Amino acid sequence: MSEAVGEKILVVDDAPQNVKLLRLILKDAGYRVVEAFSGREAMDKLRAEIPAAMILDVRMPGMSGYEVCRAVRSDPEFATLPVIMVTALSMPEERIKGIESGATDFITKPFDKKELLARLRSSLSLVKAESRGSLDFLEGMVVLTDPAWRILGISSAAADALGLVEEESVGNDLQRLLKERGAALSAEPPSDSFTDFQMRSVDGRELIGRSNPVTDSRDRLWLRVTIFRESA
Repeated sequence: MSEAVGEKILVVDDAPQNVKLLRLILKDAGYRVVEAFSGREAMDKLRAEIPAAMILDVRMPGMSGYEVCRAVRSDPEFATLPVIMVTALSMPEERIKGIESGATDFITKPFDKKELLARLRSSLSLVKAESRGSLDFLEGMVVLTDPAWRILGISSAAADALGLVEEESVGNDLQRLLKERGAALSAEPPSDSFTDFQMRSVDGRELIGRSNPVTDSRDRLWLRVTIFRESA
């Protein structure tokens, strides 16, 4: 079970049947659910309930999902709140508008239950990593980066191996750090492949590393998970 289970999720949709479906899925997965049926109600519930994430329909009368997302991002208290927008599969322009509005991720209609929960868990984990700069909820030497190799989170074991301070590591270029420490990368990594390398930790241990790309449902690179282990 993910440590994020039990978190409060705000579901926003003007269609009661959609809210009911999401409520059943989320509650069955162990989340607490707060409901809103309009953009205005969503903003009120956001401030009153302080949810851990929001699942937001794009097309609503009055205040649209884009407007809600922009309003959320304009409030410093919710600047990093995961906002998963529910969009129509046949309308890619909605994703562009969603990105411009500050959406964290997207789920398309009709959505798959497992994909929805996976995206929610990932969004919640990323926020925890970014806010703490730490991945100590994972065992071993693990670094999480965005597609451009900027560090989003790092475990204390990995920080020690790289000679980094956990709290100051977020935003650093992992690939540059590895090269500075003499890591022998297998190649300049294309976005869709594994990257293997060997290096020596700051305390002299021989390490083997692998960076694993994580892609979304459209095979677009989303993030990288780099794991180190000591050479046998």
